[in-house]
Amino acid sequence: MIKVAKVGSSISINKPIEEVFDYTASPFNGPAFIPNLMENTNINPEKPGVGQTFNWRFNLAGLDLTGNGVGTKYERPHLAEIKTTGGGESIWTYKFNEKDGGTKVTIEVEYKLPEGVLKKVTNPPVIDKLNQHSAEEMLKNLKVILEESS
Repeated sequence: MIKVAKVGSSISINKPIEEVFDYTASPFNGPAFIPNLMENTNINPEKPGVGQTFNWRFNLAGLDLTGNGVGTKYERPHLAEIKTTGGGESIWTYKFNEKDGGTKVTIEVEYKLPEGVLKKVTNPPVIDKLNQHSAEEMLKNLKVILEESS
């Protein structure tokens, strides 16, 4: 059995849309604001866009997962999408809209956890709640990082 679920959240950030998009869309920055994302490595090419690839390492409820990511959609400054494979498959969709002189950021993450991973972690409803909490924390972290930078 494969567990399929989706989480999401939105937040307003008091920074221009291009600045928010450029920071968020770069895999170099992911570990700074995405909870439990330990690292992104082997990022190629350095400039984000469709076809950009990288390796990732993520901690899910104490289980170390690894895999690959690829940029699948890149419409600056409104949409960035990344698909991951490996320890779990996922689609990370970031949407950006101008709002009141700042930027509204919406994240949706659809993920699939293979049965082998599910057996090693706590029950699926707990994972879903932890992942929803992480989506909300990710955007709060992003807001702090971007609004506090000069």
